[in-house]
Amino acid sequence: MHEPGRYWQQVVIWVALAGAAYVFWRWLVWYLLPFVLAVILTAMVMPVVERLESWGFRRTGAVLTALGGALGGLVLLSGAVFTLLAAELVQISHRMPHFLDRPGQVARYLKQWNQLREQLGLGNANLGTEMHSLYNVAAAMGRTVAHGLLQLPEMALVMIVASVAAFFMLRDQTVVLRQVKQLSPPFLRPRMGRLTLAMTGGLWGYLRAQFALVSLTGLATMGGLLVIGAPYAVLVGLTAGLLDLVPFMGPTMLLVPWAMVAMLSGHAAMAVHLLAVLAGVAMVRQLVEPRLVGRGTGLHPLVVLFSLYMGIRLFGGSGVLIGPITAVMFNAIRQASRYSGPSVRG
Repeated sequence: MHEPGRYWQQVVIWVALAGAAYVFWRWLVWYLLPFVLAVILTAMVMPVVERLESWGFRRTGAVLTALGGALGGLVLLSGAVFTLLAAELVQISHRMPHFLDRPGQVARYLKQWNQLREQLGLGNANLGTEMHSLYNVAAAMGRTVAHGLLQLPEMALVMIVASVAAFFMLRDQTVVLRQVKQLSPPFLRPRMGRLTLAMTGGLWGYLRAQFALVSLTGLATMGGLLVIGAPYAVLVGLTAGLLDLVPFMGPTMLLVPWAMVAMLSGHAAMAVHLLAVLAGVAMVRQLVEPRLVGRGTGLHPLVVLFSLYMGIRLFGGSGVLIGPITAVMFNAIRQASRYSGPSVRG
């Protein structure tokens, strides 16, 4: 009777943990977002701080150097990407009036678009309907950008608080871990060091793997488009990288329709080049992804797929990150619960 009772006790504990995770991600995360970001930033910068200390830096100097370098690099990278993106958007805005002033060209492209729709069994479209749809898409994008601009002061405040919190977490790591240990339940205290190491290592591994894969997809797509001389390489590469957060999307959702339109427009060489870029990106990902994700998360691909599906079902688009991160945290708890030795840290 002891074993069945222990089994159901564990079931109740895991159900309670799942409920607590849902409440946290649904309602509490936005209030605690600066400190969640601070924990992530701390996990990212900690190896650099430890390396600088091994080179003779004092703790405070090592923290300031590593944290400043990480934030400065993020600002420079974001600035470079947005500068290139703005340049391509300006180029599009300059070309659009010239394109719309040529009715014959618009009619020719509309005819080719109708041919594609006929082949796909979607029927014909008229210019008014297509322009109205384009206007709706542009208006939605405009509202999204305007909303993002309105949120900039709040985002700046979140980043400032997260940076300051990360500084204190890094500088006073021992004190912070001791306080967390004292606030934790008594049965968890002997395993707190193990849990902290497993959770920070798993979260950092997952985020690092995802960032590497998104960056790899975006840069590979961008580089391939630059090599073949395709327009708007930065815009398409950045969009492909962001779409890569969703499985089976990424550059495929952009390059395949582009190649089909190029083929119907009589640009067969461009269509072949676009498909070659897609094949190259897919090959690079197949070589790199298993190593990155497997080492980074410590989770079986089936677990990652299940957590991704449940995250999307429960939280929508943000579940792409919430699901796997929750799975990594649960895996860390599972590893710590199996450990019965002395605390590793703290």
